[in-house]
Amino acid sequence: MARFLFIDEKIINLMQVNEKPTGGSSVQTYGWILGLIAEGQEVQVMTRIDSKTVLKEECKNIKIVPMYDFNKGIRWFRWIYYRLPHMYKKIKRAKPDYLYSGIAGWTTLLLTMTCRILHVKYIQRISSDAHLDKRYRDTYSAIQHFILYWGLRMSHHILCQNNYQLLKIKKKFPNKSAIKILNPHYLDHQELPANEHASGYIAWLGLYRYPKNLKLLFQVASLLKKEQFWIAGKAGSNSDEETTTYLEKLKKLPNVHFPGFLERTQVLPFLAKAKFLLNTSRFEGFSNTFLESWAVGTPVMSTVNVNPDSIISNHQLGIVYTDVFDLSRQHATLTKEQYQLMSENARQYVTHYHGYRIVTQQLLTYLSKTDKPITSSSYLNAPA
Repeated sequence: MARFLFIDEKIINLMQVNEKPTGGSSVQTYGWILGLIAEGQEVQVMTRIDSKTVLKEECKNIKIVPMYDFNKGIRWFRWIYYRLPHMYKKIKRAKPDYLYSGIAGWTTLLLTMTCRILHVKYIQRISSDAHLDKRYRDTYSAIQHFILYWGLRMSHHILCQNNYQLLKIKKKFPNKSAIKILNPHYLDHQELPANEHASGYIAWLGLYRYPKNLKLLFQVASLLKKEQFWIAGKAGSNSDEETTTYLEKLKKLPNVHFPGFLERTQVLPFLAKAKFLLNTSRFEGFSNTFLESWAVGTPVMSTVNVNPDSIISNHQLGIVYTDVFDLSRQHATLTKEQYQLMSENARQYVTHYHGYRIVTQQLLTYLSKTDKPITSSSYLNAPA
């Protein structure tokens, strides 16, 4: 048995009774947590929590390691004299064998350095393709890119979501321990909602921000006037001008409805009533909303930019379109038989490839082959 410490600032949004919006990375992390617990591993979660937080019943047995006070310290300097020392002490006290982070960034270097000092194996999950190519350099400064590069270089293991990410990592770091491993998906099949696709809407689900491409969403909804579009989500923390502009335009379309932010228990019923889940993102790693949609038999409409390892086309799980007119053409010519095949394929695909215990077992097998057995006793001689 190994001890895993997950560090995720926003996963508490999923674990508390009154849910709050969070990204797909936290949803994915939650799948790993449940999978490892089911496989008899010890799990701790470092996240943002306070005395007012009430955990869901299924989360009360998960040990929480409180993160630092986000309001404490002088900006720009607090990482050096407060946050990093705080995390060092928490990690040392938790004595994990592995520390897992679901989003790579400039903090990756700080965490890898801490893990090196404490003899902890650091696992970095790549959440987005854009972290590994020029899109990151175009968005962030040269210093941030340099720090990310060295953070990934010092990581013990890198988990990739698709072949593109794995090839990029292998090219940058030929000797790095890296693997492509599919997203874990936790689902109680006894609670699956009944399919209601026949008279359904086209669903869209996510945070309103630039990568999600609300401009394209507006273009699709404007062209497919006979379809109803239900757009579920909430504005991201950093809203941009394009997103704000097209969100207002979407609100003026007669065939668009906004059900608001959905809690986890509301997502599957929302998708089960939809004909399709529409994805308009400029880039993704592997969207968890795909898995949630396929689990209830709802095919996906997605751009050629978001078709990881061509699984949608290879497994016939939906429609892959090049532009809004191509989508309109494919949608108009789709037969009832073709749709039914997509729906059946979707359920089978999730069950066979993304079951949370299946992929967790794959992860544990990989780690056992690449690492020497680690026990908590290895911390007896850890530096103070």
